[in-house]
Amino acid sequence: MSFQIRAGNDRTAEHFGRGLMLASKGQYRKALKCFDKVLSIAPTHLDALNSRADCLALLGDHTQAIATYDKLLAARPGDLRARGNRASALKSIGRLAEAVAAYDTVLQSAPDYAEALFNRGNAYIDLGRPRDAIRDLRNALSLRPTDSDVHTSLIFALNFDTDATSESQQAERAAWASHWTLPAGTGHPNDPSADRRLRIGYVSSHFRHQAATYAFGGVIVHHDPDQFEVICYSDTAAEDDLSAHLRNRADKWRRTSNLSDDQLAQLVRQDQIDILVDLVGHMKGNRLRVFALKPAPIQITAWGEPTGTGLKAIDYLFADPVLVPASERALLAEQVADLSCFLGFWSPEALPESGGLPANERGYVTFGSFNRLAKTSEPVLREWAAILRAVPGSRLVLKDRLVAQQANVIMGVLAEEGISAERVALLDQVGRAAHFATYRDIDIALDPFPHGGGMTTLESLWMGVPVVTAPGRIISSRLAVAVLTAAGLTDFIATDREHYVQLAAAKASELGALAKLRSTLRHRLANTEFGDAVRYARAVERHYRSMWQEWCRRGQIAGAVNSPRRGACPPR
Repeated sequence: MSFQIRAGNDRTAEHFGRGLMLASKGQYRKALKCFDKVLSIAPTHLDALNSRADCLALLGDHTQAIATYDKLLAARPGDLRARGNRASALKSIGRLAEAVAAYDTVLQSAPDYAEALFNRGNAYIDLGRPRDAIRDLRNALSLRPTDSDVHTSLIFALNFDTDATSESQQAERAAWASHWTLPAGTGHPNDPSADRRLRIGYVSSHFRHQAATYAFGGVIVHHDPDQFEVICYSDTAAEDDLSAHLRNRADKWRRTSNLSDDQLAQLVRQDQIDILVDLVGHMKGNRLRVFALKPAPIQITAWGEPTGTGLKAIDYLFADPVLVPASERALLAEQVADLSCFLGFWSPEALPESGGLPANERGYVTFGSFNRLAKTSEPVLREWAAILRAVPGSRLVLKDRLVAQQANVIMGVLAEEGISAERVALLDQVGRAAHFATYRDIDIALDPFPHGGGMTTLESLWMGVPVVTAPGRIISSRLAVAVLTAAGLTDFIATDREHYVQLAAAKASELGALAKLRSTLRHRLANTEFGDAVRYARAVERHYRSMWQEWCRRGQIAGAVNSPRRGACPPR
């Protein structure tokens, strides 16, 4: 969001000019006071209204921003920039349908408005409309072919594309990465002692309550301080109590959201990081451009979006043999380093017990999905309706922060498939303890497609609820498959979509087996490497040490570009 500078006059000019200067430096609260002073003198100063709304949006006060944009647009209805920013504020508070309608209005007047196409595309992702999202993002990219934010959003959207293949996905990543070339003469003066204490840097905008954080959080909290020094580079806009928990266990915590990519890369070099880990992938808030600058000798992408980045400057991807089978590994820019499961399970607090099988008490089977609603597209709903038809009297529970907003769409599709409203419950997002308690109402979880659930699958299993899934052709379609395989639950993996429906119905008829599994599943997971946060941290650190020793063995010293030999994956 850029602030428009127009000439002022009389005594408003000083306040307005100072506000623009402060806003350009990111001091939005101070800038807001300046714009309010302007408006107290000249209530119809439209540029001050516009800048005030922009500051409110950047401070996260989207409701007040919308109200301020409304005042501006009442006087200046043709201001497409303000109209687009108002739509973005609507999107930020989850009013997605309204946001899309507002973007539609903007694009009717300016079909080549790249920013509106980009933002509408991202809204379509959240609405579970991947084809519309991909169309808008490709159009935006054609207008801004070097815009990394647009391209990474497209790459992320393709994880939801039923027509995508591993070849097409990795080709798109390679096309994005082609814009970022390694600077000449990149070298690393790190001490090449194979067994010394190593500095591990973690880069993320998600050091907070967010699904992926529970996959890697245990690796930070339970790191071996004798062998590894942990430095976290946090772009997290709104840190919370989980941020504080992680910060207390890290050796250093850097707030980096105000740093440019070049500045952050320089900070990593100054910290002499030995292994730098990306925790975001191509999701929003990534710092992949920093990794393209190769500020550390060894670089890894893991846990956030484990589908590959396309960057040859990133040496490794943490995965497992199911998530990325051997037949696909040559397609990736990174070398795959196998863990027992590409995800680990960690919780900073005790979680509720699973309780007994709900079907035994209620007399009917309850299916559920607590995945983000973006994964629940119309084809997914129709498959779930087929499962409900195959299991008379069964129920379906969906839970997500956007589910109320999409209730009419969801219920409309299910009604077309002959599923009555009383068989479906739509639940809003709740706190973490209540979220896990809700699993007590679910007998069998259903994995969406083509983008399945990773941490959601692990959460479900931890609460004694097995997950029915079917693999697809791309990495994002095998998240649940990989978790179930690691947990020894391959009998819940279907071979195709038709078998998916049949398998869910068959499992629903085996109440005795479901009850027994529910009572033992948490203990079973807790005794696996990936279900024990301490053991998982040690497994990850064994990889770190092996990667470092490989780098040292190859005699890399200051002035050399360090990248491990492909095919020389460190042992598990």
